[in-house]
Amino acid sequence: MTGIAGLDNLSASFAVAEMIPAPDSLFQPMDLSTFRLRLTQPAHPDWQAMGGRIELQDENGEALEATVLVKERYITIDPCLADVCGREGDKLEPGQSYTLLVADLPGLNGGQLNFSQTFTPKDTSPTVVLFQEVIDSGLNAGSGEDSARRSRLNGQIINGVTLNSVLQGEAGPSQQTGGLFAELAFAPSFEADEPLPLRVPKGSVLTSSSLDVMINGRVPVINPVTNSLQTTGDIKVTLLSDATGYLMPNPYTDDENAPRHVKLFMDVSMNTVEAQPNASLSQDLLGVELTGIAIVEDGVLTIDAIGMVEPNLLGQELTDSTIAFRIEAATDADSQLDASDQRDQELTDTIGPQLVSWMPGPENAVPDTRQSMQRPGDPIILNFDEPIDHDSLADGISLFDPSLGMERRGSSGNLDGYVDGTTVVVNPVGGLQHGVDYSLTINSDLKDLAGNGAVSESLSIRLPDVTDGSNPALRSPLALTTYPGYPCVTTGVDLSADTHGQCQDAVNTSGGDLSYPAGQSPDVLPITTLPADRPITVVFSQSLDLDTVNTDTVVVEKVSDSATAVGSGEVVSGRLEKNHQRIRFYPDQPWEAGAHYRYTLVSADTDTCGAGMICGENGLPLETNLLVDPTDAGGPPMTIYFRATGAKQTVFTPLRNLPIRDTNSNYVVDCATLGGTDCLEPFAHADDGSGGFLPSANAARLEINPARQPTVLGNSSSQARVGCETDGAECPEKKFIYQTYGLNTEVVGPAIDPETGKEGVRVLLYPTLLATTSIDVFLDDNNLATDLILPPGEPQVTGPQILRMRYAKDDPDCMSDCARNSLIPGIIIEGEDGRPVFKTSADLTLDAPNLALPLEGTLRHNLFNYPFTLDLQGP
Repeated sequence: MTGIAGLDNLSASFAVAEMIPAPDSLFQPMDLSTFRLRLTQPAHPDWQAMGGRIELQDENGEALEATVLVKERYITIDPCLADVCGREGDKLEPGQSYTLLVADLPGLNGGQLNFSQTFTPKDTSPTVVLFQEVIDSGLNAGSGEDSARRSRLNGQIINGVTLNSVLQGEAGPSQQTGGLFAELAFAPSFEADEPLPLRVPKGSVLTSSSLDVMINGRVPVINPVTNSLQTTGDIKVTLLSDATGYLMPNPYTDDENAPRHVKLFMDVSMNTVEAQPNASLSQDLLGVELTGIAIVEDGVLTIDAIGMVEPNLLGQELTDSTIAFRIEAATDADSQLDASDQRDQELTDTIGPQLVSWMPGPENAVPDTRQSMQRPGDPIILNFDEPIDHDSLADGISLFDPSLGMERRGSSGNLDGYVDGTTVVVNPVGGLQHGVDYSLTINSDLKDLAGNGAVSESLSIRLPDVTDGSNPALRSPLALTTYPGYPCVTTGVDLSADTHGQCQDAVNTSGGDLSYPAGQSPDVLPITTLPADRPITVVFSQSLDLDTVNTDTVVVEKVSDSATAVGSGEVVSGRLEKNHQRIRFYPDQPWEAGAHYRYTLVSADTDTCGAGMICGENGLPLETNLLVDPTDAGGPPMTIYFRATGAKQTVFTPLRNLPIRDTNSNYVVDCATLGGTDCLEPFAHADDGSGGFLPSANAARLEINPARQPTVLGNSSSQARVGCETDGAECPEKKFIYQTYGLNTEVVGPAIDPETGKEGVRVLLYPTLLATTSIDVFLDDNNLATDLILPPGEPQVTGPQILRMRYAKDDPDCMSDCARNSLIPGIIIEGEDGRPVFKTSADLTLDAPNLALPLEGTLRHNLFNYPFTLDLQGP
């Protein structure tokens, strides 16, 4: 699903496109049926909280016990009328009237669905049970792919699962093993031209062999605990509901011995044994459909069927996998008797679900900074070793919120949550808050599909503090990344030339009082593009007041002339998805390739939040002209133009620079001293072994280049030092700046690293702005006569510094007046130690708009769009 209604909807009306089984259709309702609906539009994931109702009712209108699964355009209603679901006692009453009811079901894109279907199920008894063995292609026995057994339908390795994706590459084949217990209807009760129904019970499990985890299939991922290649461990596929199927007459021949056609319908959960891959792959897949043939030869029923699933990988990429399924079952009477007993033994489950991993994770998690990476709006994610019963979540997890002095629960309506496969996602209404000691409790009311309670456990969660008794300075929230586009207000736009003008900065808004140093005029930005199937996405440095984020403050328009006033263009209808530190806009219809659009984030030049502007939770309007004065609140509305293109096969992957020392993003280290450890944003650097400290995450150590000592007041013997006076003791803890930024990337696919010749994975970086904390620089011109003008004991304070990432040269060999419209190229390769290494070389510029020197006009600095190159390499 793209989230864009025009691409996800099958029809303009919200309705049921198909019901299986259904009266007056090829597949008739049976007493053992599971009912599946395919909708024309996706259902809202919060359908229950919004008043939706899905039931299977008897003739008196009483709701029956049933498993109800809803995901996107799929609904499954699996009645469970016995102590154990999916067995002979779990059946509707043949000849009785039942009604499947969907009432007030909200759609993701608006509207409600009301649907009902009355039916009378047919009797399938007496049924028989067959054990259907999943056949090894030979891979498990050691055969190579060339000699493996292949499907007669598509030539693919039987029961071999291969996942195709950009992020992971072609992963597989993974060989499925195990078996399924199929309950077949009594054949003599059905006419020769009628489909013969069967079912496979909920909770059945197929296991696939482990896969190596690779980036794009080329660069290995290393397990941080074992320091060996990361593998998935066994991959488990579990039936979330009774799978149902039909053996049908061959429509192409009257020969009774010809293979019959087969349809199988199922809903499955997939997960891996290893924790790290499980967190990225665990999910529910509803509406899986297999089509094939069945034939009985020498007393063995063989079914060959093929189908496709589309798992979502890391929440970033919709992948695909074609399955060539082959199962065999002995049909003699003894085997049938054995299968019935064997089924009850093998499917008996008495062990409750156990927690495998969670986010943000314990303090000793890998990496050990995971708790400091969590931000308001980010959910708590719990990964278990088996699928969780959706209905058990409401009371199975609670969150103690000391700020309210109460337990939050789903059943109380103050704890949001959902289940997807073996993953449980919860978030308190209003989001987690900074500086609160939460306690999450898993109790035995959280159950697996068999009704076993989870192992009780308590987890501690605390987001980093952003304030304390020191009353730190407040700053406006900043747009860290804008996709598409560059996060600044620009000086001019020319749609015909595909140019967006220059960022407003301290120089071009000074009215001529300031000028750029020679050769440092800023780049003209390009009009960037957005694929037809992607949303506008903006990430912020701080939590927003979500009440200020609406269609009046996020204005999206289709335009042909940039002179058209904001709000006077063709307004694009769509869905605005709001998170505390991220917003997304999904248009109702895909962006029209070649057309120009713009979106405006409305703010104002004021330090007070007012109507019609985006503001932070701290009450300050959105910062939009960081390069002019990062300490000033608010700014003019920021309008970003873009041109729509066709869909891409590459994967858009947004990143955030966490953890950071400047947790409240006010561009100041909120400590009495930079080396303070008992303060709001404590110093936490490792010793470098040479009397100094190594940079912590998202920090940079600054040093004076000995080859470029400054010339101050004409004295070429001048000295400079970062952090402290030039003639005093060293101050290693005062030489760091701390960065606040986000980074959008595009994972492209295989490429060759020109430096090493190694095959790797090409990654493109979207340029953006980076904000850093201030730093002190001490200057001494070694002239006592001028010390009154430039006291060597008084620092020159840079103020917040801004890094502009420049677009890459269109021609990498260009040396002057180069067109810059391209994303920044990078590559992931396997390093010398076997671990993934990312490499890039990026052109940046530095601005220090708040740096003021003595005798302004006489002493001047060149930190306006100051160019430099960043060669970056690391894990």
